[in-house]
Amino acid sequence: MNKVFTILRNLGAALFWFGLVLYLGIWWLGSILSSGCSFDEHQEVYSPDRKMRAVVINADCGATTNWQTQIFVEKLDGSKKTGNVIRLDGHPKDLDFTISWLKNDELLISDFEFEKMLEVKKQSWGPDFVRVYFKVKSG
Repeated sequence: MNKVFTILRNLGAALFWFGLVLYLGIWWLGSILSSGCSFDEHQEVYSPDRKMRAVVINADCGATTNWQTQIFVEKLDGSKKTGNVIRLDGHPKDLDFTISWLKNDELLISDFEFEKMLEVKKQSWGPDFVRVYFKVKSG
């Protein structure tokens, strides 16, 4: 009977240590992967009534990826924020693009090369928020 308890105790200890090592390994890997990108604010353009701003950020995810320019819009009171409305391939300082407000709630992102566009999201974020328009560089 003593031998059975010893085997069970050793098995329980082995399972505990295996679980702990597995958990710490997964936690370590997750922390490494989640902190792989840095996002630096490059430019901001305020709406005419200064209630919203379009923000240009530079995303750098390490040596295996290229720079990305990402643009989103947020209300200054913090009540609403879009996701990235457009992502362009390259650093903001190396790209041609223009951000301009047409009205208090209408934003135009223009004069960028179609080949540089990685993703675009033209969506409705509801009333009392921004409407975004895109215009690719001609020629």
